[in-house]
Formats: sequence, structure tokens, C-alpha cells
Amino acid sequence: MSYQSESLIAQAREAREALGVSQRVLGERAGLTQSHISQIESGKMEPGLSSFIDMTRALDLELMLVPKKLVPGVLGLVKAQATPDMHIHAAQSNDKRFARAERMIKKMKHLYGSSADLDRIEETVRFLRRVNLGDQEMRLVRELIARLERSQASEQAAAVVRDIAQNLRRLRNSITHRVSPEPRPAYSLDDGDDDA
Repeated sequence: MSYQSESLIAQAREAREALGVSQRVLGERAGLTQSHISQIESGKMEPGLSSFIDMTRALDLELMLVPKKLVPGVLGLVKAQATPDMHIHAAQSNDKRFARAERMIKKMKHLYGSSADLDRIEETVRFLRRVNLGDQEMRLVRELIARLERSQASEQAAAVVRDIAQNLRRLRNSITHRVSPEPRPAYSLDDGDDDA
């Protein structure tokens, strides 16, 4: 199985399991055999595109092409619109970390009172929780949350909290204003403007 399809197949398997659908039932819905589903999920067989589409549609999922630069926004929208009965894979592994950070911020506000920096951290953590972060971005968030956790009883907590708020804000801004890999012209001419 190729690395590119591994994640998609794992998400489809997780969705099937979350819905409580057996491989046999999924096979019946998708017009495939249980053996075929099993081989795809175990990585013994690379699914054809039409088989994979049939499989995912039988799980009430839809595959679509999204421009790469819009993926974080689309994932944020999907997550924001999700209902409890939906199985959303994006960023689930980090949800507990973000929830813990939110609880810690709430506790710090309760103990020490609210501050502009804690409010900024809380707002930024809520934003980052809804977007699809890269490994390097998530590593930075983990480091900043761990640093906040260590500093909550420190006398220099105010300076550390301010620095963490600024770093999280910079990360949020870089995600929000990602630069396209290709330079964009300040203007462009239509095909009919050759004589300009």
C-alpha cells in the first residue's frame, strides 16, 4: 500500500468502526466482498479509485478535491459544522491536548484573574484547535503549552504568559496569512488586452 493512501484508508476504517458497521455490511452497501474490504483495510491490496469511492459513500462520506491552500479552512468548517454523530478524523489526536490547555487557562484565570495575555492565549488556542496543523506547528504549540503549564506557579509568570501569547499569535497569523508558493502579480491582463 502506498504511503499516500494509507491515511485515507485508515480514516475510512475508523469511520466504519465508529459507525459500528461490519466489513460484511460495508461490502454489501458498496457492492464489494467482505474479503475485498478486509484486504484494503489491512494494506494487502491497494484499492482502485472507484472501489474506494463506493466504500466511502457507503459510509456516508464524500471524496473531493480541494485546493491545497484551502485545506485548513475546509477542515475548520467541517469540524465546526460536525454533529456528535459524525466521525471527524482531522486533528483528533490533538483535541485532548487543546482541551487540557483550555482547562489550564480557565484555572489560571480563576486563580490569578483574567489578563489580556491569557485572553489572547485562550482565543488563539480555540482558533488553532479548529485548523489542521502541520507537525512542526503542532510541536511548537505543545512546547508553548508545556511552558505555560510549568510557569503557572512562577513569580515571572506574567512575562512568560506574555511571551507565549505573542508566539501563539505569530503562529496563528502565519497560518491565517500563508503565502502562496508562487508569486502573485499585482495585476494581470486579460487575453484581449494584448495591445496595452
